[in-house]
Amino acid sequence: MKSNLIGFIKSGTKRIFLAVLALSAIFGVISGGVLMFAPERLDTVKNSLVALGSKGYKFPDSPPVAHSSETEIRALKTFSKVFVNLARQSRPALVFIKTKRDAPARGRGGFPFPDDFFFPFFPPGGGGGGRDRGIQEGAGSGFIVDLKTGYVLTNNHVVQDASDITVQTFDDRKFRAKLIGSEPSVDVAVLKLENFSAGSLRQLSLADSDIVEVGEWVVALGAPFSLPQTLTVGVVSALGRDGVLGGAAIEAFIQTDAAINPGNSGGPLLNIDGKVIGINTAISSPTGSSAGIGFAVPSNMARLAAEMLINEGRVTRGFLGIDGRDFAELSPDVLKELKLNQESQGTMIVGVVKGSPAEKAELKPYDVIQSLNGTAITSFAQLRTRLAFTKPGTEVKLGILRDGKKLDIRVKVGQFSPEVTRMDTQDDSDSSTGVAGEFGLALKNLTGELRKQLGVRTQRGVLVSAVADDSYAAFAGLRRGDVITEINRKQVKSIKDVEAALKVSKDNPRDLLFLIERNGRNQLIVLRQR
Repeated sequence: MKSNLIGFIKSGTKRIFLAVLALSAIFGVISGGVLMFAPERLDTVKNSLVALGSKGYKFPDSPPVAHSSETEIRALKTFSKVFVNLARQSRPALVFIKTKRDAPARGRGGFPFPDDFFFPFFPPGGGGGGRDRGIQEGAGSGFIVDLKTGYVLTNNHVVQDASDITVQTFDDRKFRAKLIGSEPSVDVAVLKLENFSAGSLRQLSLADSDIVEVGEWVVALGAPFSLPQTLTVGVVSALGRDGVLGGAAIEAFIQTDAAINPGNSGGPLLNIDGKVIGINTAISSPTGSSAGIGFAVPSNMARLAAEMLINEGRVTRGFLGIDGRDFAELSPDVLKELKLNQESQGTMIVGVVKGSPAEKAELKPYDVIQSLNGTAITSFAQLRTRLAFTKPGTEVKLGILRDGKKLDIRVKVGQFSPEVTRMDTQDDSDSSTGVAGEFGLALKNLTGELRKQLGVRTQRGVLVSAVADDSYAAFAGLRRGDVITEINRKQVKSIKDVEAALKVSKDNPRDLLFLIERNGRNQLIVLRQR
């Protein structure tokens, strides 16, 4: 009896085990079928299980946060829709650019930009696939400006030396692109998409960047770190920034705090109307990522360069041969001496290149240029840009303020060349210890050799070799390495000229207006006896 019971139990257990095994197999087949042929059903099953698991408990709901003014909240929600609409209307014009170029094989080191300038082919520490094979792969941004021709604007440094350029559009199509032309001095390039059809894409138009104001809302579009179709928001932080690229670059950048990172290069900087006010070009950052300081080529400059590249195949830069300063850069003492103020219109000439069109037209230091061909001039950067993109040989009319009198001077624009006429000073005597010493100055005549060693541009002048602490010269702001080129609007050719001017000031105390060259730029300084 007992053995029969045990046998029955074993037999039953075996049947149960086989039944469970069969059911498991059937469930596995069904699950596999669901996974293979109807994976979305798994979500239904999962949701059902979650629902069963949480049956009887639900997370509590909370009312919306109470605001002091529902009107203000509605205004903010409406404001956010502005950016939503901007994205919807503008992103179909944004493109993602991939490039390849031959290059010497190198490792991860040797990143080609200093720490405070990024927008390279490779993000810091990033890929750059194929570099060991001597092939550099880069990425950047651009935007369509003409749907009929397939023209795309971007930065020169995004496509420079590229042997292959591929453009990916908003609708995920890919096109090979031909480089129509590029101009390093403004970091602008024009591409043309091959076998292009517009489809549902859009084009962006360029705004007048001369009317952009600090504080305006802006939107930056691009592909930071190769993440296409990215939008960031900020404001215009500053205008007319220079000294970013250096060299022979024509710089008058729009600065923004909109987040810009490597890969944003070539993307558009838009105003609230969805118009392009600039092309994102560079950032200042110790890390290579956004630090809230980005720079964009103004749209007016980009337009002039791009249209010249399309029409003529190259950018020919006009040249006048002047150096200028805006009134905001001049100290109150200098403005008072010149009977001007920071609200005065125009920009002041502080240097004229020998043999230049400006010298031939008898333009002089301290002339204030107020207009070009009847259009008001508000800054030296604006004047320089307009002249740079004026065809050489064109005659322009400058509205000048000279010693309080308004004049119209016509000058024929020359063609830019990095070579300038140089003329050595004949007197190369040693330092001065006369009247200059009483003012706290040690001087050396500027020889051709000294000029070469120091990289000084001016053809004549006197070098400040030392400045005594707590002296008149120190209080005025003169520094070691400054080159004095004029005193009270009279040219300085030797130490004797400086001594004579200082002696007159000592005998009959009066302020002296110094024109100096410092770090390649002309500046005005007032020296007075305190």
